[in-house]
Amino acid sequence: MSFNLSLPELKDKPNYYSQKASLTQLKLDRPWYKNIHSQVLQEVPKKVEITFERWLKGDSNGEQRGLGVSPSRATANPKGKKSGRPRIKGIGQYKTFTFPQFKRHHFSGDRITLSKIGDVKVIAHRQIPDGFDIKTVSVTKKADGYYVTLSLDDKTVPVIKPDFDAENIVGIDVGLIDFFVTSDSERISAPKFLRKAECKLKSAQRKVSRRKKGSNRHKKAIKKLGKQHKKVANTRKDFHFKTAKLLLDKYDVVAVEKLNIKGLARTRLAKSVNDAGWGQFISILSNKAENAGLKLIAVNPNGTSQECSSCGHKVKKPLSKRTHNCPVCYTSLCRDLNAAINIKNRGAHGLKAQLMSS
Repeated sequence: MSFNLSLPELKDKPNYYSQKASLTQLKLDRPWYKNIHSQVLQEVPKKVEITFERWLKGDSNGEQRGLGVSPSRATANPKGKKSGRPRIKGIGQYKTFTFPQFKRHHFSGDRITLSKIGDVKVIAHRQIPDGFDIKTVSVTKKADGYYVTLSLDDKTVPVIKPDFDAENIVGIDVGLIDFFVTSDSERISAPKFLRKAECKLKSAQRKVSRRKKGSNRHKKAIKKLGKQHKKVANTRKDFHFKTAKLLLDKYDVVAVEKLNIKGLARTRLAKSVNDAGWGQFISILSNKAENAGLKLIAVNPNGTSQECSSCGHKVKKPLSKRTHNCPVCYTSLCRDLNAAINIKNRGAHGLKAQLMSS
């Protein structure tokens, strides 16, 4: 038997504007929608459209997702906007809502007024500087409570122009034993926050597994597990910020490898790679460097460990061999230090080419 199936054409393309227009009827069908601010509802289809655009436009090489492209062929988007197939969020998974417009006087001292919610007491990390306008307000539910994020705008803030010494450059080689080794032979040991917290996480996970699903005790166990994971994430992020500051206080240009971190996270070293958080660290380092007028430059990682930093001869060695010994120039030094020097040299070469072209 054979079936001839044909799908009817959509009369209206389901985009942000058509879905926003449908909210009027949805409010009649679902009266509880009236308890949600209209602009908060409108932000939901906007997020959906942005998510689908990021998924359908494909990676930097022009390939589209969902068309039979294997993960190994996919290349990382240079802007860091690579995303997977959008999924429907179930109850309790949609944890952030946004007010796209907000008036300054609705936030004063330790109180913030949210439409359809009312006055809410907040712990303000710092007061808003004079002259800044609040553009948007996002409320996010996390394991240890609710967080309010304000996006600010001030037309008088000048654009930071790059002001760095191209000669004050360092190369860093990230790793799992040492978090990174610099070309100046400085090392920072990998903190391994997840590994250190594994006992507590396993204990909290066992309690979740033993509780009856849907019960109050199950919900409490999930909340406790979430707090443990958030503590690990916060500690790791704090370490990344402090480490980035140490580098940028000392150097004007930092050269790093352009690693395929998502690819490495699919190997047997996945837990250690995710525990190190190289992607988050490089992102923080890049933002801090840009805000300070300094420079972060990414280089090709191929052969940085095998190539001799003194003569350029390729010395093949397994990952287990931690010392670089060159049979040509007789250079002998730590494998990671050799790689960091190569990264620095490639970064200096790439930076020189950029400056000449500009």
